[in-house]
Order: sequence, then C-alpha cells, then structure tokens
Amino acid sequence: MTRFRRDLSPDDANIWRYVTRTVEPLKGMMARHPALDQFSTDPPASSRVSPAHRSQKLPRPPRSPIPPMPLTLGATADMDRRTAQRFKRGDMAVDGRIDLHGRTLDQAHDALAAFIRGAYARGARCVVVVTGKGKFESIGKIRNETPHWLNQAPLRSLILAVTAARPHDGGEGALYVLLKRKRG
Repeated sequence: MTRFRRDLSPDDANIWRYVTRTVEPLKGMMARHPALDQFSTDPPASSRVSPAHRSQKLPRPPRSPIPPMPLTLGATADMDRRTAQRFKRGDMAVDGRIDLHGRTLDQAHDALAAFIRGAYARGARCVVVVTGKGKFESIGKIRNETPHWLNQAPLRSLILAVTAARPHDGGEGALYVLLKRKRG
C-alpha cells in the first residue's frame, strides 16, 4: 500500500489528485487516501492551460549534447578500474599505430585526425600515436600539439583516455589512445 505524508499542503494534494485522476487502483487496493478527500480535484491555477493554448504544440528545445571533459594525460575516470589499470600499464592489445615523425604540423594534424577516425570506424580500441620526443631536450612541436588536437572536435568525442606509452611502444615519444566503443 502506498503511504502518504500527512503534511501535504493543499496545493500539493491538488497537484497529486490532478496527476492521478486517470489512474485506477489495483484490485484490493485502496481507491483513495482519506487525507486527500478535503481537497478539490481541479488542477492548481498555476498549471492550468487555457483552451486556446491546448491545441498548440510547444516546440521542444534542441538537445545539445554535453561536451566531454578535456582529456588529461593518464586520467581514467570514465572507465572501470580493471580496464584503467590495463590501459595505463600498456597491457591492452594495440589495434593500430601511427608515426608522425618528419611531418609538418599541418600534415601531422591531418594524418592524426584521419587515423583516429579510421581506427574508430573499424572498431579499434587501443592505438599508439608516435609523436617523437623533440630534439635537444626540448619538447617537440608535434608532441606538444597532439594533446590539443585530441581534445578538439570531432576527435574528442571518439576518445575515452590518453596515457604515456611504455618504452617498447615508444616511451616518452608516444601515447596510448583508448577509443570509445563504436555504437550501432
């Protein structure tokens, strides 16, 4: 049996009666609660719609997707613990690899975008992006820009996480990129 709070305000009780006016109780269940008998069954004035407005359909606001959080190197908050551990340790099977060495920034950006979109389209899960370390102990331009490129639309919506690669996959000059599972 449904239990009602005894401290319903008259407006709350009227709203409840209005909402449940077409509901029929199950056999053997109480048809109404005695505490609600003293209130009217009319909808509260604040929720009444004039007859002229009833026939008009209100347009639904466009659904704007919530943009994903920016990728942070090593962050694995959006995945289960076991997958996160395997990903960070480099224990996941690598489904693809791209080497961006020797390209201009524009060429590297275009190649990375095409590679990530293609890998996602074919259902790849974990890929390696080799950026290089840069020369003379400075961070290379491609290595510096790659995290920004991965955070931009439309690539960000395809990526679950990014972390530094293990030495056998390129170490400091490479990244593991975990792609989201392809839907539909």
